[in-house]
Amino acid sequence: MLLALAPMQDVTDLAFMRTLARVGSLPDLLVTPYFRSTPTTCALAEQNLRCIEGNETGVPIEAQLAGSDATALVRDARHLLTLPVSGINLNAGCPSPLVNRHGAGAGLLREPDNFREVLQALRLAVPAGKFTVKCRLGWADDTEFAALLELLSEAKPDMLTVHARTRKDLYGGKPRFEHVRRAVRAMDCPVLANGDLQTPEQVLHCLEVTDAAGVMIGRGAVRNPFIFRQLRGGESPAQEEMRDYYRILVEETGRILFGIRTEKGHCNRMKKYLAFCYPDFTAEQEYALRRCTVVEEMLRLLGGT
Repeated sequence: MLLALAPMQDVTDLAFMRTLARVGSLPDLLVTPYFRSTPTTCALAEQNLRCIEGNETGVPIEAQLAGSDATALVRDARHLLTLPVSGINLNAGCPSPLVNRHGAGAGLLREPDNFREVLQALRLAVPAGKFTVKCRLGWADDTEFAALLELLSEAKPDMLTVHARTRKDLYGGKPRFEHVRRAVRAMDCPVLANGDLQTPEQVLHCLEVTDAAGVMIGRGAVRNPFIFRQLRGGESPAQEEMRDYYRILVEETGRILFGIRTEKGHCNRMKKYLAFCYPDFTAEQEYALRRCTVVEEMLRLLGGT
């Protein structure tokens, strides 16, 4: 079972990766949030480069690219491969309207001919063993997935991650993992399942019904970073471990933000992670955390879990 951390813009950053290392619950693979690639520029976001250059975890990290122009994507893939990355991941799943309006992310699925061109160009440019894809079931309907699988199979990526929703679904509705099983049967490469995997029990059930080679977890890992440890047979986190998690995440975030942001800015950055953890807090805690602007007070509130 291969365990991967899903890329989440402004969330699964270097601070979070370092936190996973400190709590002893690392996946087998890390993926950066996406680098935006266009014909005029590659947005080499500092926080994403930091994930690569500051990766002290010992876990391989892939650089994810989001774009719709094959020439630009090849240019930027070649540049990123000069950095200490284990491969290039094509983002064909992000449902953000800002990304999709330029044909990138899940927007690639709306234009199959261009998607084929992008896949083929990257396959030719990226060395064997280093090209992976993350995609959804389609743009508007999962009936589109059969045709997408043909394009993917033709391109021969080295690994495919399937988020078992369409772009229209966004992050709502129940993931349709039967399509992941179809991908497992159709592809000659390992296939990972992705989509609303929040607990070890859900992961194990998903693997049973899909025969996937592993899973990619994002929101579930932010809410419970110990999920990777649990999936390797480790214990569920004790309440004290969860308190330590929040404290370490505050420390690691501050380690990066020191001298860059105000204390209020540090707290606001923490809220990017905590948004996925609010279901675990009381209504009073959530209310106070959303409005907190002082780090010590935030730690006090988090320590009350």
